[in-house]
Amino acid sequence: MPSSISSFEIAESYCATRETAIERRHVVLLLAALMAVCVLLEVGTMWWSQSVSTFGRIVDSQYQEALSLQHGGAGEPLSMLIVGNSTLRHGISVQDLNGLVQPDLDVHVFAVDATMYEDWRIGLERLFRKGAHPNFVILMLPPGAMAGSAPPPDVAARYLLGPHEILMLRKIEGIGPTLLSNIFFAHYSAFFGRRTGLRLGIKRAFLPHFETFARRYMILHLKPDYSAVPSRLREFGTLCRQYGVNCLYVIPPTDSQDDSLATPRLLQAGESAGINGAAPVAGTELGEDKYIDGYHLNDKGQKIFTAALANYLKKRIGREP
Repeated sequence: MPSSISSFEIAESYCATRETAIERRHVVLLLAALMAVCVLLEVGTMWWSQSVSTFGRIVDSQYQEALSLQHGGAGEPLSMLIVGNSTLRHGISVQDLNGLVQPDLDVHVFAVDATMYEDWRIGLERLFRKGAHPNFVILMLPPGAMAGSAPPPDVAARYLLGPHEILMLRKIEGIGPTLLSNIFFAHYSAFFGRRTGLRLGIKRAFLPHFETFARRYMILHLKPDYSAVPSRLREFGTLCRQYGVNCLYVIPPTDSQDDSLATPRLLQAGESAGINGAAPVAGTELGEDKYIDGYHLNDKGQKIFTAALANYLKKRIGREP
């Protein structure tokens, strides 16, 4: 009798050990599969960004150009970097602008969609620290983006933030552990940093005009604080002077009534802060046929704004030290 009990205990122990081994093997296989999926996503996203996505290649190229900019020497054109969000991407033809301002200026653009002032305050300082040293920097943001606040978008986290800046975000109200971890992964992971572009690419493939509808019917109201603009412009000016860079502030045209009403207030704030600012074309001067979606310029509007900006720069830069 004791021997049969002993045999039963041995069999039970063997089964338990085998079940544990099976469970461990399944966990290892699951982890390996998850790792393989992560690697495929990273490699696939990098391939897609470099080989398929025109937008991805443009942003990469603009980022590298911004880092390489240096002061123009004697007899050379002055280097200029224009930074901003999608209103810059849609608002200026860089090729046409350079054709109008050369040989005095060599203009480069770095546009990161959905960015606001705080993104560029951090991003410009990081670009300067990493070696960017143009003669001029133009901050081109509409009034709402200049006065508003929002967590950095994925693309901004990838290009404009570093480890130090990400850790500093912990002190900002409304950025908790979940959002902070998203920003961290967006900076270090190609997939997380590009996922918004991937989603946009899929949406454009199935709904070619979805951005127009999204802009008209799904507008995000951020309640901009225009009282913060004077201090922000002073901060921008101090940052540029610290690195020996001249700075300008340009307001791009939009069809937003709020932006039109706020434009004179922002120009006055720039004047009080000692920042040269301009709105080369007022949004109210352009009809609906000059916009893609009631906010971003189309080819016709882009041509008008590019020419007006070139005229402003030729006059303004001639009086700069």
